Amino acid sequence: MSVPPSHLYRREALRLGRDGATVDRALEVEAAIAGNGAFPVYTLNHLAAITGASWRYLREIVSREIDPYLDISRPKGDGSTRPISSPEPILMDVQRWILREILPACRVDRASYAYQRGRSILECANRHLGSRWLVKLDIHDFFDSIFEEQVFRLFVTIGYPRLLSLELARLCTRPNPETSIHRRYGLYREKAPYAVNVRGRLPQGGPTSGALANAVMLEADAELRSLAQKRGIEYTRYSDDLTFSIGGDFSRQQGTALISRVGGILEKHGFALHRAKTRILPPGARKVVLGLLVGEDRVRLLPEFKRRIEVHVRGVAKFGVVEHAQHRHFDSVLSMINHVDGCIAFAESVDLAFASNARESWNTALRNGGYTLDGS
Repeated sequence: MSVPPSHLYRREALRLGRDGATVDRALEVEAAIAGNGAFPVYTLNHLAAITGASWRYLREIVSREIDPYLDISRPKGDGSTRPISSPEPILMDVQRWILREILPACRVDRASYAYQRGRSILECANRHLGSRWLVKLDIHDFFDSIFEEQVFRLFVTIGYPRLLSLELARLCTRPNPETSIHRRYGLYREKAPYAVNVRGRLPQGGPTSGALANAVMLEADAELRSLAQKRGIEYTRYSDDLTFSIGGDFSRQQGTALISRVGGILEKHGFALHRAKTRILPPGARKVVLGLLVGEDRVRLLPEFKRRIEVHVRGVAKFGVVEHAQHRHFDSVLSMINHVDGCIAFAESVDLAFASNARESWNTALRNGGYTLDGS
């Protein structure tokens, strides 16, 4: 979206009877925000007009009068489920607008690879080629550990007025009754109806949550990267997955000490390690980063990942599309097709020869089963 030239804006605002001092202040805010690469927004009403959402609806969200999220449980690879907070369609559109027009202004450390256009799992895993040791860690309750106060600071840093920054933060976080307001977090002056007794947290499933989490992690990532560089270690983060790799001499004792230092840095920034998911992998161990096998000179698909694709292809070819989807407990035929298509698409970025053969066999199996290639 484009911003009108300041002269035209001033002329039209004065013609409409706006106060000159107010116009000057609006142009100052515009310059500060646009200078940081974000789209200038002045009020919640202005945001409503831009996005097409109802001001009253946005106000109800900001006032925490409604909780416009759908709770979904998605299965994880280990058999457990991941709770997902899916915004209602209108809020989803507003958050997507914020992601597209505002959040590119947020700074992200170069060690971060998730939720960014042009960066990928493959690129992240490639950083650890040739390593002898791996130290793998996981941040516990990553999104739940980021509160609306931290999101508020991000919008203020971009240049938005404090009141609007609070409103934007409320639109991008979800209230949790278990997290009551602590007075030490008095970062902004709240006025009724904005004074509430719950704190919002980033919802896992919101379009803005990944980008905001990366921005909140900026200082922690910088400290972790500095810690690694001083020791000749490579550090990357993909969402809540932290990987440290060592190409030279190292020991398990050094790995334990590194984990302790990392835990201390994360704790200082309001995060905690998931101790059950901490791993030290010595030379000779299979080194897997983000589901990819990291070798000496290239990244490979895991054999079990290839087998999963092959099992789906053979199952559809032998038993039929509907029968295989039911046997594998998919919600629908379409969800199975989308799942396998996604797996093959991921494989294409890593092993094109395998993926091309798998794609041809998969398409043939679908056609023989009476399904066109778009899954209809």
